[in-house]
Parts: sequence; structure tokens; C-alpha cells
Amino acid sequence: MANHALIISNQSIVIIGAGYSGTLTAVNILREHSNKCLQIVLIDNQAPLGRGLAYRCWDDNLLLNVPAGNMSALANEPEHFVAYCKAIDPAFNGGSFVSRRIYGDYLEQTLTQAEKDSNCNLQKISGEAVAVRKVPDSNTFVVNITDGKVIEANKVILAFGHFPPKNPQPDSTLFTSDAYISNPWNFTALDRITHHHPVLILGTGHTAIDALFRLTSSNDKRKVILLSRRGLLPQGHRFTSKPPMTGNFPAYLEKTSNTVLAHMQAIRKEVKVREAAGGNWRDVINELRPHTPDIWHKLPLTERRKFLTRVAAFWDIHRHRLAPSADQRLKKMLDSGQVKIVTGKVLRYEKQTDSVLVTIRQKQNNAKIALSVEAVVNCTGPNYDITTLTQPLLVQLQNEGYLKQDPLKIGLELDDQYQVINQDGQSVQQLFYVGPMLKAKYWEAIAVPELRIHTYQLARRLLDKA
Repeated sequence: MANHALIISNQSIVIIGAGYSGTLTAVNILREHSNKCLQIVLIDNQAPLGRGLAYRCWDDNLLLNVPAGNMSALANEPEHFVAYCKAIDPAFNGGSFVSRRIYGDYLEQTLTQAEKDSNCNLQKISGEAVAVRKVPDSNTFVVNITDGKVIEANKVILAFGHFPPKNPQPDSTLFTSDAYISNPWNFTALDRITHHHPVLILGTGHTAIDALFRLTSSNDKRKVILLSRRGLLPQGHRFTSKPPMTGNFPAYLEKTSNTVLAHMQAIRKEVKVREAAGGNWRDVINELRPHTPDIWHKLPLTERRKFLTRVAAFWDIHRHRLAPSADQRLKKMLDSGQVKIVTGKVLRYEKQTDSVLVTIRQKQNNAKIALSVEAVVNCTGPNYDITTLTQPLLVQLQNEGYLKQDPLKIGLELDDQYQVINQDGQSVQQLFYVGPMLKAKYWEAIAVPELRIHTYQLARRLLDKA
């Protein structure tokens, strides 16, 4: 323990991860509690703290996928973000799709203001937590940081978010070269790609569109190929976005059997009814949003697995939509031929001297085609399979039995208090998780409107107010 700083507090909460979920948990604790004795420690190895993966960017071409009116960080102040935007530019309103940079600034400001208004002591640590252990026969945890600090806490919140995608199949030596970008959120790596050949993006979801826009932000002639098994692209929001409706559980689903097929048939039927009356399918999806966790909870495991393999890709492109201007930009790039969609799977990657030769089997005709590209960018989606992750903290927590992966490998097993469940099936008292891995329990748990509620509820439970 020589030269190691030991931070001890009789009332202390450690939050590991200062992205959206960790930051908002800290904000809610600060706003809900004013005891000077309470010490909050917020740890993250990415600076600045408080922005998170999605909002740690300075490219105003990248917009929020949700209108400002539904992006308040505070569950009980729905106009909080709109007011912030209007202070920047009165032209902003609840239907505006603002840049992620602005939202990152907003999160930082919200944390700063909450700290200023609270009597609690907030300590921010730039570093990586590498171990969390329960002290035997006590109610405390010890958190180890890479710089040698050892923090003792009564309660620990794991707030890690999205992890980079797994390497795709088939395995290749390409994955160890500079021509392969394994982390699509590493814009520095994207910016290093030259313009000699087209770029291949694996995936056609929101992350792929972000990478596409970044790659073409300074070169409107660059050719980009988007490859996925189905070739599905996110749908766009309406130009006049309505705020999501809230209400009782949809009547058309009340007597539906607990199968994916029955639910999808009922939803499609409702969409037809609404559109025949002049409505829009988006309203049906929006109205389902508050009730999706209940539907997910009631589905048997076999049906959840069926949803993931057969339906999730189609659900996601309708549920998670593009800002109208982003949708129009993408369509123009497709119409001009600058961007091409290829449907199929990769058979082989071959690293050439100054390019990569990618052999693909197309889905529509089973034919093989070969593409010569400058680089391959992996945008196949975050990896939530904790057994494959190599981050020291996750490895330690798994090896020592603190965490249990859900059967579908999309998140963590948790109890109703957000406490993690260990490999013996028991809740680990005072060790919590909040973040996108909540989708294993709630499914609808990766976007701001849901995560702000989860962080608020968790903060109140930490303070024994729930």
C-alpha cells in the first residue's frame, strides 16, 4: 500500500463511468441530497468527464436522433434542455434536432450546476478503475484505480456504457492492420484514412451512418460502401415531430398472446388502421415506448431470442430514427451514387499493398463479388457479451463472480433495485449498474428518455428515497 492514496468516507458513493448514465446518476444524487457528509466520487479515463461516448464529439454534422423536446436530462423537468438550447439560439424549439456537441456541453453544464447547488462533496477522478471488491465481513467496497489510488466506498455504481464491436467473421490478419478500424467511435482513426479507394463500412445502422458522415465531411467525392446482411437503413423522423404520446397500455395488445409473432401482427394491423385514418406509423411506435419493458418482461426466453434473431433489425430501424436533415443527406448520397448499399456477407479479407480486397457473397443472387477498398470500418453494433471483453475491471468482476451475463448476452442480470446479480444468483448488496446493459432486463433502456428515468430512480434508491 506504499505511496497509494486511501480515500475513506463514512458516507461515500463511487460511480465508475462518467458518460451519460454515470453523469446523470451523479447529477440526481446532488440534486436530491444536501448532506455535507456525503462524498460522491466520479471516475472515468476519458476527458472531459460528463460527456459520454455519443456526445464527446465536436462535429456539428452529427445530430441527435431525438428532438430537443424529449432530451431533457432531468426526469422531472421536461423543458430543461429546450431552455438551454433557447439560451444559445432563440430559434431552437422542442422539435429541433441539435448537434451532439451542444448536448455534450449541456451535460457538462448540468453536472457543474448540480455540483454548485449542492452541499455534497463531488470528487472527479480521471483514471481507470481496474478492480472492485467487497471487504469481507463489512458493508464497504474497495475500488482500485490505475494510478495507485484505493477508494473505500459504501456503495458502488458501475456505469460503463457501449463497448466496441466484436471482430467480424471470418477471422483475418486484416484485423491487426491499420486498414481495419475496430472502434467506429475513434474519429481520429477515421480521419487518417486516405482517399485512394472507397471505404467499406460493415453495418447499416446509426453508427454506420455516423461513420459515413464523418468520412465524407471534408470530401464529398469519397465513395463509401455499406454492407450488411439485410441492407436495412434507419427510417427518418417526420419534419414536424410530435412529442411521444403517453397513455395506458395499448388496447389492441391487451389480449395478445406472449409470442413475438402475435405482437408483430397486432402492431402491423394497428399501423394499417391508423394510416387508413390519415395517421402515421411513427405514432404507433412512439406510443408503445413506455410499455415495451412490460412486453419484454412477459415474453418467454425463447420468444426474446426469436425477437433478437428475426425481428430486432426491423424493429430498430423504425424505433431508432434519423433526424430529418440527416435522413435527407443520406438519401442524396445514395441517389448520387456516392454511397452504395451491398447486401450479403464477407467471405474473405485480403490485405494488399495499399488496399484491401474483400470478397462478398451477395444475398439476392448468391453471386460472389470482390471490392477493392482503402479500409474496413466495423459498425456492426456494440458488444455486450462480457465474456469476450478484456477491460481489466470487467475481467476482475467476472473472475471473482460478481457479475452474471444474461442468457441472450445483451446485458447483465440485475434485481429490481439495479443491484447486480452474482454468479450464484444472489444480489450483490450495494453494487449497482446503470447504462445500456439494462436492455437485458428492460429492452427499452438505451436512449435518453429511458436512461434519465433509470438514473433518477437509482439515485433515489441510493439515498433511500425510493
